[in-house]
Amino acid sequence: MNTLFLITARGGSRGVPKKNICKIGGLPLLAYKAIAARKSNYCTRLIISTDSDEIAAVAREYGVEVPFTRPAELATDSANSMDVILHAMDWIEKNDPVKYDALCLLEPSTPFSTPDDVNQAILLYQNKNALGVLGVKQVKDHSIFVSPIGDDLNMARHYEKMRGNYHTPRQVLIHEYTMNGAIYLAAWDYLKEYHTFHSPRTYAYIMPEERSIEIDEMNDLYYAIFLVEKGLIDINIWK
Repeated sequence: MNTLFLITARGGSRGVPKKNICKIGGLPLLAYKAIAARKSNYCTRLIISTDSDEIAAVAREYGVEVPFTRPAELATDSANSMDVILHAMDWIEKNDPVKYDALCLLEPSTPFSTPDDVNQAILLYQNKNALGVLGVKQVKDHSIFVSPIGDDLNMARHYEKMRGNYHTPRQVLIHEYTMNGAIYLAAWDYLKEYHTFHSPRTYAYIMPEERSIEIDEMNDLYYAIFLVEKGLIDINIWK
């Protein structure tokens, strides 16, 4: 199966300045994804879409191709991530003679997916004859306990959800999951046609909490650094 691996990393970041090249354990965030892709068994080609010369230089250090510069209109805070993906796919179709079966998107902000995570996600994709696979994590708070609050702080909607469930033990509630941002995998032709990783034949690749950390704010970055420094994340996986 020919799989194009795509890292997306723009230069601007409000929550964490220069987030995509911030270092944890001596490695820039994007390096974790680059190494995971290159060490996996299924990487046909690995490229990055970026508008930043600085990010491009770091990417090249870790074996990532920088075949084009992302257009400025796709590098703003409001730019649609799918438009960024489709731009990269269009470029590849025009400039690469290889026909790709699937695209695997790896976002640097969730750095700790391992080469084995990538392998297992692609094996799941193949074994299920899937159209997509998404990295997910189990949520701590069940949806029965989550609801909007009114502008006046009224909790009526919360009451409606909770009614009849006040004494339900958490242990009997069905497990719920959310995407963790670590791995997005989809059939090439499906993605091109429908512009989404979601389908009735999309499957979940479940990852543990510590490998699902998504860095959006400085506190997330500090927590990730803490896990590495305490040995709770084995940095040698990416060395």
